[in-house]
Amino acid sequence: MFLNKASRFGLYAVVQMAGTDERVTAAHVARSFDISENHVAKVLQQLARAHIIRSVRGAGGGYVLARDPGALTMLEIVECLDGAFFDPCAGCALRHDEGDCAPHAAACAIQQVLHELNEQVYYTMKSVTIRTLARQGAVRGLQLLEPRGDLGSKAG
Repeated sequence: MFLNKASRFGLYAVVQMAGTDERVTAAHVARSFDISENHVAKVLQQLARAHIIRSVRGAGGGYVLARDPGALTMLEIVECLDGAFFDPCAGCALRHDEGDCAPHAAACAIQQVLHELNEQVYYTMKSVTIRTLARQGAVRGLQLLEPRGDLGSKAG
């Protein structure tokens, strides 16, 4: 199972937002997970354009969830940042350019197994909410937020 950096960074950020009442900045997410602040900032902007999070400007600004974390799924974050997840021909070596792999599907002995795995991942991500992920992190004692004064004051 492979998720692009954008999806992973987006999931890190929204789970962090779901676990706090504080505003979260790109700098804070980057520090928390030791990842690129510039990349996180771009991901947060994309999530804001999709109305998954919203930007709060001014002193103490940052980002907050715009939607209920109990109704927001992993799949929505991944599809927002990487496009449609479920492509049964994704990664098929018999697929040429952007053409259809259907004519070759019968020749591919592993196509059905890969399709089933992809389908299981799709439905699992569709069923796991951001609230569930945030609660699992809290149960495991993950310290995702620093003291309030260390959150930064710039939005994104």
